[in-house]
Amino acid sequence: MAHTTDEDRSLPSGAMQPIGYVVLAHGVRLSRPVQAYQRWMDAIPRQFHRLVLDEPDSAPWPEDDPYCLAMLKHYRSLIPLAQEARKPIFALKPADGAFGGHAQAALRAYGDFRTLANRLLEVTFATA
Repeated sequence: MAHTTDEDRSLPSGAMQPIGYVVLAHGVRLSRPVQAYQRWMDAIPRQFHRLVLDEPDSAPWPEDDPYCLAMLKHYRSLIPLAQEARKPIFALKPADGAFGGHAQAALRAYGDFRTLANRLLEVTFATA
C-alpha cells in the first residue's frame, strides 16, 4: 500500500455556507417552551448571527428567524422505545410499544421531522 501525502489529496476550498440551525430538546408546557429552555432558545439566534454569520448583535427570535430551520421538542418517552425497536421515533408503531399517547407523539414527531426535511430541501436548493 502506497503512502499518501497531503499534497496528493484534492481538498474542497472549505468555504462554509451555513444554512441554519435547529433548536432541539426544549421542554414544552401548554404549547410553549418552559422558562429554563426559553433563555437558551433566546440566545441561539443571537449567537448564530454573531459567531457563525459574523453579523451585528441584533437577531430575531427563533420563530421569526429565517435561519431557524426547526424547533423540535424533546420526545422523552419515545426515545427508549425507538432505541429498543432500532427505529426513528417517527416510525414507531403499536407493535413497538407506541400505544395511545405514545402513538400520537410518534405521529407528531413524524410531522415535525417531515417539516424539517422539507425545510432543509427548500433552503438547500435555494442556495445551490
